[in-house]
Amino acid sequence: MKANFYPQLTLKDRRRKVDAAGPLNWEEIPAEVGRLAIVAVVTQSGVRGRGTSREYRRQDQEREWWCEVEVETGDAFAPGPAPCAGTLYVTRPGGISRGPPSATASSDALVEPVDTPRWR
Repeated sequence: MKANFYPQLTLKDRRRKVDAAGPLNWEEIPAEVGRLAIVAVVTQSGVRGRGTSREYRRQDQEREWWCEVEVETGDAFAPGPAPCAGTLYVTRPGGISRGPPSATASSDALVEPVDTPRWR
């Protein structure tokens, strides 16, 4: 799966949070995966943040994902480019799947880093 972050992300709360979002391309996700969540990670000059989206269901046909990435280590993000990466997790009713992935759902798909989105 391709990296699916929009090229510009929004800083907020004194630059300690980022609104991360991107397209949700169901046609690139195996057909047997009906529910998923996205964990997004943003790093920049020693600052690292992480956030988890809500659950998305194939049947709802939503075409965009969103989550709030909050600083976990470091001071604050700065305006400018920052590497982003994300992971798709197959979910079950009640949340993110724990334990080994099912044989039909395949393993978690790592989303490759994008060409450093810029903050606005």
